[in-house]
Amino acid sequence: MTLETHATVFLVDDVSRAVAYYRDALGFEIELYRLPDHYGYARRDGVSIHFASFEGAGPRPNSVSVPPDMFDAYVYVDDVDGLHEELSGRGAEIVHGPVNQGYGLREFRVRDPHGYVLAFGRVSKS
Repeated sequence: MTLETHATVFLVDDVSRAVAYYRDALGFEIELYRLPDHYGYARRDGVSIHFASFEGAGPRPNSVSVPPDMFDAYVYVDDVDGLHEELSGRGAEIVHGPVNQGYGLREFRVRDPHGYVLAFGRVSKS
């Protein structure tokens, strides 16, 4: 058996705002579930991020517990610098630009409107 993909689910207070940001700033395709105020998802290539809204259950980004920019999802990409340039041009909130980390990855991070941080990276060539 093979695992094929996965979907991270973020709790949000506004599904429409979440999917709009992922569509406009991050280049994802979006779809709202049957109850558009309750559930939606964004997909780009093999990456899926889902958004759920429940009364009394707001966003819980990891960066709240581990500031300043602990990520909530790590996405491996083939061209860190190219994607950084694309997302910067789309108006994504860049937490930090591409850097070579001490743990062997070149990455950059973005923050969504609910505070979730996505890291985009690949194994560093240097």
